[in-house]
Amino acid sequence: MAGALSSLAPEAVESFIGIEGYLTRTRGVGGVIKLRPEDFLAWELLTDGLDARSAYESWRGLSEGLGDHVLAVMRKRRIDTIRACTVIAKKLGIKPGEIGVCGIKDKMSVSWQFITLPSGSISQRGLRIGELIQVLPISYAARKLSSKKLARNVFEITVRNLSGELEEAEKCIRELSSRGLPNYYAHQRFGIARPITALVGRCMIEGRLEDAVKIFLAEFSPLESPENREARRRLLEDFDPKQALEYFPRSLRYERAVLSYLAKNPGDYLGALRSLPLRLRRLMVESVSALIFNKALSRIISENLLREVELGDLTVRLDRFGRPEPSRPIEVSSGNLSQVERMLERGRLAIALPVPGYLSPIPRSRKGEILLDVMRELDLEFRMFRLKSCPEASTRGSLRPITVPRWSCKILEFSGSSLKL
Repeated sequence: MAGALSSLAPEAVESFIGIEGYLTRTRGVGGVIKLRPEDFLAWELLTDGLDARSAYESWRGLSEGLGDHVLAVMRKRRIDTIRACTVIAKKLGIKPGEIGVCGIKDKMSVSWQFITLPSGSISQRGLRIGELIQVLPISYAARKLSSKKLARNVFEITVRNLSGELEEAEKCIRELSSRGLPNYYAHQRFGIARPITALVGRCMIEGRLEDAVKIFLAEFSPLESPENREARRRLLEDFDPKQALEYFPRSLRYERAVLSYLAKNPGDYLGALRSLPLRLRRLMVESVSALIFNKALSRIISENLLREVELGDLTVRLDRFGRPEPSRPIEVSSGNLSQVERMLERGRLAIALPVPGYLSPIPRSRKGEILLDVMRELDLEFRMFRLKSCPEASTRGSLRPITVPRWSCKILEFSGSSLKL
């Protein structure tokens, strides 16, 4: 895949990240999302009912209590979660890994999400970093926040420059409601302007750390700004990290961190990768797993197997929020087929597919065969996800429902040229 980014057209991005199967037959409404951060609003709801956006807008200060952590709500604009945590940690004098989060939110958005910080690290007035980030402490907590506390995400999305009619949007929503919404990994997992994470992750898996670093730094995309493209192109032609620090844009903070490390430690590509946040290193490896999942799901759709229960399929139990439970998966057999079908209909089970890792179970069904076919074509094996060169970025794998459980969508506004969902 390396080298393919420089000629990647916008309409080819979805295929590049493995999204090639579509369920709807509607023409669509056309248009553009994320023309500005305010076009994509996202916020979290926790399992105890806390709403991040409401908590921010109705904030009354830090409540009294005890605990090793402080639960806070973070509003961020035009910065991704990993970078935001790095900036906050530096400002507060703590390590990024000490900040707990439920999930990663996109850069090109306005989002409200919960985080936890070590007690005593933030003042009761909170923290503001320009127009990018504001953190408001809410209460004390006994434990660091994790994805286990996330009930669901809420999105408010504005689509601009429409070419379709309201009826098309309504028809599409009805169709997905009846046929299921494919649970693809979306663009932000791979990088929106520069879908690079799976390329770097592949090199890390194969132990090609020099290639991983050079692709991360110098592989450019036509979707990037001209300034970024030119800097990467120049570095590609003359790989001189010390000199590159003079012309690489200040906005490319991760790249500049890697360049700075290499300027002081020439040839230490493992150390250069480790100058990146651990969450980002893991994300790169997990993006390879996500690419495999997307490609397999696309083929499952093309073979009309998305809602088809097969003997040998793996299913996962869903909790009251529609999240997969950590219990052992249930394999579909002739003895439990009818019961599984009833539980699927009631929304208590979901058909799942492995997101590959070194401990992944394989469905003994056509869906499992498709996944193995994709891995063979990519020349990857499950054991390779236990990285020898960078073990802290290894992934055990997981099971992911192939359709989005318990989702809903409604049209909030339609003006003829824009649509808000």
